[in-house]
Amino acid sequence: MNDLRHGVELVIRGEDLLASTGRQIGLARLLGRSEPAVFLHHPLVRKPSGDKLSKASRDAGIRDLRAGGARPEHVLEEAAFRVGLLTDHGPVAAGGLAGLFA
Repeated sequence: MNDLRHGVELVIRGEDLLASTGRQIGLARLLGRSEPAVFLHHPLVRKPSGDKLSKASRDAGIRDLRAGGARPEHVLEEAAFRVGLLTDHGPVAAGGLAGLFA
């Protein structure tokens, strides 16, 4: 209901929530939304085990990595590699990420 009230037209969330998207669109219609929001689902950053990184599992976040001395280029490279945007490890500057989505 908050999305409808605030005029949210684009929702970006993890691919793990893809299965619930239809139910959310249906609920929005029942609440009076005539046109559904656009939903985009991004790949998840995963651990080597294949499980998704999660605050609920107390996995390290970007703040933790930076506090541990990880350079921004390494954090970006690791995230891009884990979601499949890079096939090999190698530092990525923030400005270089846009080209990965072309």
